[in-house]
Amino acid sequence: MTASIPLAAPAWLFEQNIPLAILIVVFASFLFAGGSTIQHLAVSRTVDKESENRSMGLRQVLALLTNRRWLLGLLTVGLGASLHIVGLMLAPVTVVQPVGILAVPWAVLLAAKIHHFRPTKVIWGAVALTILGIVVFTLFSASTAAPDTELPPARIIVSCLIVFAAGGVLGWLGRFGSPSRRCLMWASGGSFFYGLSSALIKTIAELVRMGNFTARPLFWTAVAFLLVCYLVGGWMVQQGYANGPAEIVVGSMTTTDPIVAVTFGLAVLGEGVLLGGWDAVGMVISGAVAVAGVVVLSKYHPDAQVARPATQPATQPDPA
Repeated sequence: MTASIPLAAPAWLFEQNIPLAILIVVFASFLFAGGSTIQHLAVSRTVDKESENRSMGLRQVLALLTNRRWLLGLLTVGLGASLHIVGLMLAPVTVVQPVGILAVPWAVLLAAKIHHFRPTKVIWGAVALTILGIVVFTLFSASTAAPDTELPPARIIVSCLIVFAAGGVLGWLGRFGSPSRRCLMWASGGSFFYGLSSALIKTIAELVRMGNFTARPLFWTAVAFLLVCYLVGGWMVQQGYANGPAEIVVGSMTTTDPIVAVTFGLAVLGEGVLLGGWDAVGMVISGAVAVAGVVVLSKYHPDAQVARPATQPATQPDPA
């Protein structure tokens, strides 16, 4: 009698390959920026732009499911997310997640193309600053990446609940203030959930690699948490699109998201065991440089130029 051979995922999906993972996630970041821009164009047509509170109700959100443009954006984002998952299987979350910040310059450049806006030297400088910061950040995280991942159930569950609470508070704050503030709070809240989802995907992948994963309670707990992250995070991000430009949403997501995911990887999944003091300092400084680039981009993106008060002199296009 021939013994049955258990089905297994391809071995390469679980073998660490940091250069390939980074290349995949760079492409995924472009798809994410493109999909987000398309979704924002669809959502912005379903809300009253003159209203201070542009947050959508359940009926408006469900109506998006029949909007072809929004569905195209969802498909593009979904493809980018799938590639991102492959990247997470090939490298630690502390390496993969920061690369997603490249979606910010992609989003700005796409917006410039759509709105026929010629980026100034300031915008190009901000793009360069963002890329430089994230490249250096990734070099630090990649050079100190731990080869193994820890999976402490209690610590994972408690940390997930803490992230849920933080994201929920930000979503609640998204009910108040100006549209730009609402957009930032909604997007930041969604980013907490999306950042956690990346860490949970890494957790699930490690459980699958260990075998007999369906018999492990942590697997099903992580899957349940992951579904909550996608549903709640997705809802919050759409509210962000309703209240402000795609660049603010993408910028917030690609800065807050990596911070949450990397912190989870370092503190919960044991990916920071090889991290030295100077490495940590380098990551903080380079991360701050990347964030500074995002701040400049958010200030000078096309929608911000259009929305600039009439009493404030608008920045003239750079002739260069």
